[in-house]
Amino acid sequence: MKISRYFLFALLFAGIFCEAVAQPLKENEIVVIQGEKFVLHQVRTGETVFSISQQYKTDTQILAKYNPQILEGLKIGDILKVPYREDVELPNFPDTKKGDPSRFEYYTISSRRETPYFIAKEFGVTIEEIYAYNPEITRFRKGTKLRIPVWESAEAVSTPETKPMVQEKQKQPEQKQEMIMHEVRSGETLYSLSKKYKISESEILFLNPGARNLKAGSVVYLPKKQEPVFKSPADKISNTIDETNTKILAPAGNYFDHLIVSGETLWALTQKYGVTEEELKQLNPVLESGFPTGTTIKIPVKASELSSAEPVNEDAFIRHVVQPRETLFRLSSQYHLTIPEIRKFNPQLENRNLVQGETILIPRRPEGEIVQTAEITPVDSLKPETPLFESDFYDIDVPVVIPENCRPGQNPMVSVTTYDVALFLPLYIYANDTLNKKTEPYEIPFDSLWAVDDSLSADTLIEQDKPVETFHGFYRESENFLQFYEGVLLAIDSLKKAGMNIRLNVFDTQQSPDSIRKYIYADGFLETDLIIGPVYPKVQNEVADIAAKNRIPIISPLSSQSRDISSNPYYYQVNPTREYLAAKTAELVTEEYFNSNFVVVKTSNSGGLHEEKVVDMVRERMQNSGLWEQPQGMQFHVYDFANQGRSGLKGVFSPDKENVVFVSSMNEGDLSLVLSNINNLVGEYSITLIGFNRYEQFESISDEFFHNLKLQYIAPYWVDYSHPATIRFLEKFKKHYYTEPNNFGMQGYDVAFYFLSALKNYGKGFEDCLPYQQVHLSQGNYSFEKVSPFGGYMNHGVSVISYGRNFDVVRKRVVGPFRIAQK
Repeated sequence: MKISRYFLFALLFAGIFCEAVAQPLKENEIVVIQGEKFVLHQVRTGETVFSISQQYKTDTQILAKYNPQILEGLKIGDILKVPYREDVELPNFPDTKKGDPSRFEYYTISSRRETPYFIAKEFGVTIEEIYAYNPEITRFRKGTKLRIPVWESAEAVSTPETKPMVQEKQKQPEQKQEMIMHEVRSGETLYSLSKKYKISESEILFLNPGARNLKAGSVVYLPKKQEPVFKSPADKISNTIDETNTKILAPAGNYFDHLIVSGETLWALTQKYGVTEEELKQLNPVLESGFPTGTTIKIPVKASELSSAEPVNEDAFIRHVVQPRETLFRLSSQYHLTIPEIRKFNPQLENRNLVQGETILIPRRPEGEIVQTAEITPVDSLKPETPLFESDFYDIDVPVVIPENCRPGQNPMVSVTTYDVALFLPLYIYANDTLNKKTEPYEIPFDSLWAVDDSLSADTLIEQDKPVETFHGFYRESENFLQFYEGVLLAIDSLKKAGMNIRLNVFDTQQSPDSIRKYIYADGFLETDLIIGPVYPKVQNEVADIAAKNRIPIISPLSSQSRDISSNPYYYQVNPTREYLAAKTAELVTEEYFNSNFVVVKTSNSGGLHEEKVVDMVRERMQNSGLWEQPQGMQFHVYDFANQGRSGLKGVFSPDKENVVFVSSMNEGDLSLVLSNINNLVGEYSITLIGFNRYEQFESISDEFFHNLKLQYIAPYWVDYSHPATIRFLEKFKKHYYTEPNNFGMQGYDVAFYFLSALKNYGKGFEDCLPYQQVHLSQGNYSFEKVSPFGGYMNHGVSVISYGRNFDVVRKRVVGPFRIAQK
């Protein structure tokens, strides 16, 4: 019965559709199909599924129900059935809403400077129209041939029933060579045809614009000069994903585009996206001969990875179906959101781009209105001081599948095992004792090596009398490392109360490898389950070698550089490298300010490796996005402050865009002078300063400058003083040690609590389960990722810190995989 009803429905609509296209189509004509009223709507330039649903007060899912073809992409000229509502006033389309073009002209790009914007302006069309009628074009290169739509007259422009002459063009392409006709067979794809006939996919699409979604029985035209070749093994591949959802089987399946940027490697992509090198090379033959920077490649996606979060309140979100050629840049502009705001509610997009046909959540603005425009509007100017979408109204449910072996409590040995932990710190015990030998005892129950008795709680490990007036202080920076040690003790105390057995061995490394050799080569050291430290790399190297040979996890708690991380698979670096922070800084600029006026200020001390890297990466990413130095995208200026001084600053600032300033120097004097002069322009221009977390250390620079200029930077640490767990830690630290913890005290607690919790939850082989561990840390957000095939792990969990003009300093968001919408 269901089949016959569907067949009847198809016949009824086919009859109506044929009649509609056989006769002049009347705008907003109402038809009746099986007793239900529909409005016939012809898709025009610039329209989207969302804009049509808003226009007719319906839902995108309802449109897809009656027009399933739109799931493959909205095409200009398509006839859509839209459920009729009496309360909807049917619109009169203005002349700017064009129907189908009457014919096409062809144009070949002759220069790299000919951008989509340049060509659109030259021919009097829009950028969207160029992309719509050239679906095979992904990048504008010299020699690329384009179709330029032409509307003969004003009457033709305003008459939607005008039909293009493109079908005749397809049958008689403008090539002088003879063409052959190929009837598509079941299972054939663009990829298999390109291999069979030795012709590129883009050339097939140029000759056959409707061939992007091949269907069995359709006809494509190909140059006869290319002789067919025997099918390659790749032609036999099915264009589906297998039932186990573990292997990508097809180039025509689900995939997204990835632009190769400087510094990336093929191995890094396999780790980032969870695919194999073979799968990537099968989809992208260009990878067989190299890994060229600037090339766009396809990355396959498993069907399970397309599942999105579900909203707790349906009214809080719009469900957007990704259309062909849609990008995060375009969605950001369309919905007036930043790219991080889109990713916040779509965790599956954390590390990848959009996949055509997938559904993503778009948060509705509090006032319930989404403004759409074809132009990119400066995002920052639309945002109030307080973050949007922070209430419970925008909560989402994220499905998380935790492997069986990564569920806490699955290790039966935890309750009976006593874990041996080695802590290496430069405490300078002898030097401190000598420096303060005339003071009353500052009792610490340890020598250069000792073991913590399990019968003692952390509360009794340090017994500190009130210092007397003759106390001289601590030797060098040993006070910071003593605070680190105190933080470790508090973490151990918490875990022991939770039932974990820990034996802590502490070693005073001072700052010399010689001081620890007698300990690391002693009997029993190889029974250690976890090593924290040493702090200094030159002391750390020998310990790391022993750890690697004996498969002992070793934690580098403070240093951001190490020779061991690239070759030791048991090495964990907590502090990210400056190179990584620079890359994330460039990402911050391109994702949140891709439509800004980016001003790089150079000084006499410019030229630092990491500062220059930020500028180079911003330039590279934006040039390949198509938004580089475009009126609707990013403007770019380099200002030489050393030679031009303050007088010419106004010449590089824009009154219409957000002016994003980056000073390519870490010299405190230079920075102070530059910011002082830029601060004088705040009343005339909207300015955002992009910097580094080291700015906070510059005492000569007024904090007022940072707030006025809305400073933003990437930081590996952030203390949330409002979180209950943080409050409890601070109170406990003050209760035991009569002082506030500094960053070292918090770091000691975080490192010990995080990795000891991993031992408790998963045992010694915890590396694969760290992504699923949920523990609150006092100042960090750890997210460890492997750095090389045979290397260790580095923490990628960093935050975006923002200074407000109301003199608040807030964490805007957390950067790193597995990010979920946060409050």
